[in-house]
Amino acid sequence: MIHLVDESGSDSWAEVCEALYLERRDDVSFYLDQSNRSAGPVLEIGCATGRITEILSDFGKDVYAIDPSTSQLEIARAKVNALDNPGDVTFARSSLDKPDISSGKKYGLAIVPCYGFMSITDPTEQQRFLHDVRRNLSPGGRLVIEMGVPDPGVMLGDPATLYHYRDVNLKDESSVVLYSQRDYEDHTQIGYVKAVAEFLDSTGLVTKKVVHDLEFRYTFRWEMHHLLRLCGFEVLSLYGDFDEGSFTEESDKMVWVAGSRS
Repeated sequence: MIHLVDESGSDSWAEVCEALYLERRDDVSFYLDQSNRSAGPVLEIGCATGRITEILSDFGKDVYAIDPSTSQLEIARAKVNALDNPGDVTFARSSLDKPDISSGKKYGLAIVPCYGFMSITDPTEQQRFLHDVRRNLSPGGRLVIEMGVPDPGVMLGDPATLYHYRDVNLKDESSVVLYSQRDYEDHTQIGYVKAVAEFLDSTGLVTKKVVHDLEFRYTFRWEMHHLLRLCGFEVLSLYGDFDEGSFTEESDKMVWVAGSRS
């Protein structure tokens, strides 16, 4: 499991993050639809390189986008600045475990895309995060969180093995091949990942290699359900994908939609 949250602000990892979701569009229309159902601006926590921010802004949405990486924020800012008639977007550098939501606004929708919530590995910090978000939502405001389903292949995998994770084709016929070496602690539910990205040219020659360490925490389905309720949310929906499909035993992700309780 690889998320995009990077406290170090690595330029090289920002390039990997930009490539990793280059072709992904399944979640964008979902977030746009959720923003249309919600009154007020959007709070995006973990905006990374601004893939979702750009689309929301292009449709005239006001967005307050937070990310800890200055390198990724620079890419995101450039995307929004290139739009012809963007919505009002404010970018802020902030950690995710203690997000700086100091705009003074109340938000109709808060989103935590691309497994960003899983980068918060302390359960106490998870609660603090959810309480902070709820306090900044308007009455009836919504929270959407994308999470990975705990994967036995990751939890029981060999920590000495470098596993193939994903191939990404780039526009100039080059590509990025991503591998991960991971370890997992059952008692903390925390995974430790060494991500290795190889950039290949059109002939298959490796032109660049990026190595990046990250941590994540698996939160199980009913654990997350009760955590949301404990922190003042009502679970409105749990989907297994961004097409609003049912969450089943075959789902590899959890898309939580929760409403703020007054």
